Amino acid sequence: MSQVGQHTLWSSIRQGNETAFRQLFEECWEPLFTYASKITRDYSLAQDSVQSLFIHLWEKHDTLPEVTAILPYLRSALKNKLLNALRDEHVYQKHVDLFTQVIDTDAPSSAALLHLKETEQQLLHSINLLPEKMKDVFYLHRIEELSVAEIACKMGRSQQTVRNQINTAVQRLKTIFE
Repeated sequence: MSQVGQHTLWSSIRQGNETAFRQLFEECWEPLFTYASKITRDYSLAQDSVQSLFIHLWEKHDTLPEVTAILPYLRSALKNKLLNALRDEHVYQKHVDLFTQVIDTDAPSSAALLHLKETEQQLLHSINLLPEKMKDVFYLHRIEELSVAEIACKMGRSQQTVRNQINTAVQRLKTIFE
């Protein structure tokens, strides 16, 4: 599709034109699904992520940014959705593994299990309420167990900024659970 055609299509979508949105869906679904499948090697996650992207595009069509190259923009948005989904799955699985270990060693009562599950849900919810960059730093440090120096290098920030974000995140989470 030409640059002018892409601009016209995107402008129509931003104005809520369903026909233009269907055209975008038909032209971009397969390349985006292929891209997501290569990244995740999980067809179900790839399909869910592409669908989620298109749902998001339609729901937010009136606030979409001006875009000159549609497919690269969509790939970038899809990559972010995939990274968030993989991160959330990774974090969730680590928590499940940790709680399973605790359950196996202590054999708690049903009430304790219920409390543990509620605490897990509250913790995950609280972590997701942190500002995006702080949440990313917290995940990398506490869940993926990267050092402050590794996080600073990976995210292009100073080590002091990373330390500050970790400390602030921990303090915010502590206040929730006190």
